[in-house]
Amino acid sequence: MVANALRDRLAVFLALATIVGLGAAFILAKDTKFLMPGPLASAHGAIKNCSSCHTKSGSGNLTWMHGLAPGDRLADSKACLTCHQMPNTAFNAHGVSGDILKQSTERLAKIAATTPAPLSARVQGAAFPTHGAGERGLSCATCHQEHKGTNFSLSEISNERCRSCHVVKFDSFDGDHPKFERYPFKKRTQIVYDHEGHVGKHFPEMSKKDATKRIPDTCSTCHNSRADKRVMTVAPFEQTCSGCHLDQITGKDRASGPKGVAFLALPGLDLQTLKKKNAAIGEWPEASEADLTPFMKVMISRTERGRALIKTVDSLNLMELAKASDSQIRAVTNLVWEIKGVFYALITGKASDVLGDLGIGGGAKLSASLIADLTAHLPRDVVVSAQQQWLPNLGTEMANHKEAKAPKQGGWITTTKESTATVDSDTATIPEPAARLAQAERQARSKSAAGPAVAKPEGGNETPSASEPPRAKAGDQTDDLLHPTEEELRAMAAPVRDALKAGQPKGAPANAPSKAVSDPPAGASAVSDAVQATSTTKVAPVIGIESKVDAESWAEYGGWYRQDYAIFYRPAGHKDKFIYSWLFLTGPQAPKGAKSPAAAVFNALSGKEAQGSCTKCHSVDDIRSKGRLVNFSRPSVENKKARFTRFIHEPHFGVVGDQGCLTCHSLEKGRSYLKSYEQGNPHSFASNFGAVKKETCQTCHASGAARQDCVTCHKYHVNGITTPTTNTKLPTE
Repeated sequence: MVANALRDRLAVFLALATIVGLGAAFILAKDTKFLMPGPLASAHGAIKNCSSCHTKSGSGNLTWMHGLAPGDRLADSKACLTCHQMPNTAFNAHGVSGDILKQSTERLAKIAATTPAPLSARVQGAAFPTHGAGERGLSCATCHQEHKGTNFSLSEISNERCRSCHVVKFDSFDGDHPKFERYPFKKRTQIVYDHEGHVGKHFPEMSKKDATKRIPDTCSTCHNSRADKRVMTVAPFEQTCSGCHLDQITGKDRASGPKGVAFLALPGLDLQTLKKKNAAIGEWPEASEADLTPFMKVMISRTERGRALIKTVDSLNLMELAKASDSQIRAVTNLVWEIKGVFYALITGKASDVLGDLGIGGGAKLSASLIADLTAHLPRDVVVSAQQQWLPNLGTEMANHKEAKAPKQGGWITTTKESTATVDSDTATIPEPAARLAQAERQARSKSAAGPAVAKPEGGNETPSASEPPRAKAGDQTDDLLHPTEEELRAMAAPVRDALKAGQPKGAPANAPSKAVSDPPAGASAVSDAVQATSTTKVAPVIGIESKVDAESWAEYGGWYRQDYAIFYRPAGHKDKFIYSWLFLTGPQAPKGAKSPAAAVFNALSGKEAQGSCTKCHSVDDIRSKGRLVNFSRPSVENKKARFTRFIHEPHFGVVGDQGCLTCHSLEKGRSYLKSYEQGNPHSFASNFGAVKKETCQTCHASGAARQDCVTCHKYHVNGITTPTTNTKLPTE
């Protein structure tokens, strides 16, 4: 009894001593570091407070007890995201969305059905079931274990830990790891490059044709891993493809058709029918056989009225309008004035005014840099010179055209001044009344020389010619002082004539013209007396300079040129911004089979025979329910970030032997590689190369040889992890 009592008192004493000691430790300790189960890894060595990671621990000595109560199981993991930035799906398995996980699980479940699970995996699954664990979210500590020492690697994960959740279970890579499925090909390459065709045909032919051409003799001529050790990138165009393909881009090797892209044009019209049907289109060149360019369709279609107009004329042959209805003739007439409005707006305003409200891409305003690329810095003088030759009376026509004065009906909103309405070099320095008189007299002389040009239909009313500008009506004039009659113009010019006569030398005939205008250059039109009155000095004859180089050849290295009745842009080389920007802008609005103006531009620039030849090498993908996309971006690590499997090329260069790249990538012949690019689904394709086989990797990665753990080839966080820059405030005085 005495012994038992002594033992009980000793036990109570030890218990009290333990309680007092622990209490003293918690009370006297400065913090809770004495509770740490082990030192932190070096990556987290700078963390001083437990509460930085353990959100419930607090800063007091006893606040750690809060963690004993149930709460948010992911609270501590959310603290990790303050330094390690991840997407909203961070706590999903592999950090991906539920849809991707579902697709992957369904695919792997089919493989698991034919792959026997090892005994160790079955025992592990029975003892520690993980079914449904991922649905609640996986905490960071599931894989990353801390407090295991300074030199411990937090990214080290055992195969058993990975296997606990996976549908397909196996012991090792050289054991029951599934066979590879078309690795590494998940979709076709963005660059259309037929290795079989180049190696077997084009390179040998080119070496015989031109020995100076640089023909690749090794894979590393075009591919290297210098920018990033993981990805074999393609060398720049200038280093690889320019020797053969640059002349195709600039049009030098183009055998037929224009070498430039028709941007602006006056389309050919059936003027005889338009004249017969009294269509008031004003002046229009009879010799034009050009087509309405898709770019002009886009510009005209910026309004609802313009879109309806383009839809109507697209069904017509503008060179054959004999069977066109009255409504279609009206549409063609309106089209003519819309085209004139485009030229007028480009001359009187800025390109940004014309292209800034195209309404493509959701109606958002285009940026200044994009507009500059869309016009390729089109010089205003190119448009002005075209207008002076094609439509010399455009200013007067736009001033008198009723739709230019009624913007509510749609069309180009123009503000004109009578003194500058006509863009004509012959009258550029002539005083305003005299200039109008000169123009009126020139028109009168041209009418008298051409004979009767006014047809009188039944009823006796005069009908203007189809090629004649519309006449201003008296009711259209708002101010008689701004719109004097021809008689008033002659009266205003009379004092000028008298001054001219007074300045003539003695003995000269009273009606003799001045010497300044008596000897005009050959082919120049005679000017009016009012023009003569303003010139008192002798004008030197103009001597024309003829060139044997046509406009298209003159723009050999790219740029704008004018030919026939169209203004062309010739690509300047690879990565031409004009073609790129139009493909970029119109692609999302141009699904395959669409008939919209945007689709017309995209089709014109992405066809097989298109100038610039962009889609000869850059593939075109269909965007689901949106449009199309030309793949201009190069392969990079960013493009492959979401892949589960990773492969670093550089460590393998020293073990491939004499076969080099062909050790893993065998060139397959007879595959329909190019044909797979004729459709827009990038996941439906045929590769030039055979898939990499598991047996090839097993020659090194096996038991007792190179590593074969899961994280050697696979990554958990498929979307990567980034560490954001610290927001440091600028110092203040």
